[in-house]
Amino acid sequence: MGCFILLIGIIWPRITLVLLWLFTNYSTQAFQTYLWPILGFCFLPTTTLGYELAKNWASGGQLTGLWWLLPALGLLHDLGHTGWAASRRGRKRNT
Repeated sequence: MGCFILLIGIIWPRITLVLLWLFTNYSTQAFQTYLWPILGFCFLPTTTLGYELAKNWASGGQLTGLWWLLPALGLLHDLGHTGWAASRRGRKRNT
């Protein structure tokens, strides 16, 4: 189940966040307020998803060591996607 969530999360992170919010309590366990999940949904969805999954899968809910790898990879994915989209917009303007 966990690998399936990660696979779908990489392809459609916002849909995965909504499904996790509707059918699990991952968001409420990972965050104390609704501000961070909403901001994450809008600006860094894969990072937010990685943080939620790591926080819920880590023993005791503490992110230590390799558990920080999930949010870090999510951040790289979000930044890479943003950079790719910006370069596509730049190429369309120049042609």
